[in-house]
Amino acid sequence: MGNSPSLDILRTSSVPTLANAIELFGVVPANQGFTTRPLMCHFPELGMLVGRAVTLRCSTNQPEGMAPTPLEEPSYWRYLEGCPDPTVVVVEDLDDPPGGAMWGEWNSNVHKALGCVGTITQGAVRDLDAVARLDFHFFSTTVSVAHGYGRFIDWGSPVSVAGLTVLTGDLLVADRHGVLRIPPEVNLRHLIEVANEIDALESEIFELCQSDHFSVDALAEMSRSVRERWPRPGGREAPTAV
Repeated sequence: MGNSPSLDILRTSSVPTLANAIELFGVVPANQGFTTRPLMCHFPELGMLVGRAVTLRCSTNQPEGMAPTPLEEPSYWRYLEGCPDPTVVVVEDLDDPPGGAMWGEWNSNVHKALGCVGTITQGAVRDLDAVARLDFHFFSTTVSVAHGYGRFIDWGSPVSVAGLTVLTGDLLVADRHGVLRIPPEVNLRHLIEVANEIDALESEIFELCQSDHFSVDALAEMSRSVRERWPRPGGREAPTAV
């Protein structure tokens, strides 16, 4: 189960730069398409998470007799096995606050064997030390020592994680900044070309700021030049702060 080369191209950029580039295509409002609430990236040393979402809903705070009926896990595993790699499992705990962690060493091992590269969870995770050894990405809104009344309820439903609504099949990138959805309307190679242009133009500003030749006049002139050359794939003007 190897990574798709068409998705690997995203790793040549960074999540914030990809967000800047997406904004210029004009297909998503500038304040949408990414997480907007606190989300912990537990293993930032793994770099960028890239994959297509498989959504799950779970319950961790409702005892037997009150909790929703659990899904039939072998059926879900067979479904997941048939999804193109790499997949990212995006989980929403329906209980607020969660009663425990639905995701830990067990589910990380199972899902990695089925082609998943990480999980993004509106809820709790645990077994951080053991999962760190798996090279499996872990993002969550909280952490727990126990699993509570954990059960998966269904897969394939829209879920919300840290302010971002995710559908199965969404292409996601994530790192310590949060999670960003890549719009399907945007060609990935074109996106990377625009991201590279942004990086090159920004580097001119940064080099000036760090040089012995810095002055306000030089900065004003450089800013004007950079804005004139800023990419406009969707006709958007360069942002005020580049």
